[in-house]
Amino acid sequence: MAEASCDSLQQLVLWYEEELARIRSETKNEISNDVQTEEKRPPNPVRVFTWGMVAGLLVGMLLTMKLKKR
Repeated sequence: MAEASCDSLQQLVLWYEEELARIRSETKNEISNDVQTEEKRPPNPVRVFTWGMVAGLLVGMLLTMKLKKR
């Protein structure tokens, strides 16, 4: 920790210490946000394909039923 005897230097030292603490805090928050972002996994391709097939079959069945009623 730095010290100064002149008031203006003391104020400057305090400002730099506060600025350093703020930057360290922001950096720590950004690192924790990056870690949380990395933990998210992309969707399972097999599950996406399966749900797409089920949705497609349901839409196909509904359209077929509507067109047969005409």
